[in-house]
Amino acid sequence: MFTRSKQGIENEHLFYNVDFVVYCEGKKVDGEGSSLDEVFWQRVFSENGLSVHCRSYGSKSEVMPLAEKIISEEISHVLVAMDRDYDDMRGISINHPKVFYTYGYSWESDVIADFQFAAALSLFATTNRRQIIKNELHVFRNNLSHKLKRVCALDFKYIGHKDKLFDRLKPMSIISTSANQEPHVKTSALLDKAKKMGSFQTGALPAATYRALCGVRTFFGKVVSRLIFHWFAYRTKRINGSRKVKYEMFMNLLSSTLDMKSLNVPRNQYYSALVSRL
Repeated sequence: MFTRSKQGIENEHLFYNVDFVVYCEGKKVDGEGSSLDEVFWQRVFSENGLSVHCRSYGSKSEVMPLAEKIISEEISHVLVAMDRDYDDMRGISINHPKVFYTYGYSWESDVIADFQFAAALSLFATTNRRQIIKNELHVFRNNLSHKLKRVCALDFKYIGHKDKLFDRLKPMSIISTSANQEPHVKTSALLDKAKKMGSFQTGALPAATYRALCGVRTFFGKVVSRLIFHWFAYRTKRINGSRKVKYEMFMNLLSSTLDMKSLNVPRNQYYSALVSRL
């Protein structure tokens, strides 16, 4: 529960010499470091013309009380940013100008939706075949989005079950990686688990909602981003001199170089509209 006084929260922006302090999800980092959540949200707001300081405050359950406090006490100079998850599909999202949700399921979803491809590829390999590999990524991502629609619907159906469909703290537990094939979600294992969980369900998605789903945007972002990352690793292994890169390094680069100004990108249109409400 957030317990700081209204005055203390309102005056915090003066300490950082910014217009807004943004509280977001993510693990708190001491000193001069930042969480990946902070890097992403800093990019979102600064690229849309706002002077902000982003602070991670923990899990969504820890951030939500602050959002409620800001609304109920009309606190100024503070914003709250959090992952969308399935909140809008479940009808539990907060509609308020000072509360920001990600465009997709999470910040990871938004980062891998549209990023600086050449910079990302350069981490793994030195090659002039960038356009060819970029086209291959588009094919993989489009196929992945189609396959994840079913997985997403299944996940939504059992999201409130006491026995979870999969461990969200271990996203790699439902991803299969191999030197001989592209990474993929262990769909059969998830279906088997769902059968064991029985008939409990949050509620099946309406047919129209399911048809419109983009699996890459709507399914659990930590799984989707790792699928994209491991595709890069799989694809570049056959390039001479390819390099091993950690997931955190990959996501930090994507977040730090994210183009938020091109308004032909739906994600950017979404955030521009949210900022304009302030």
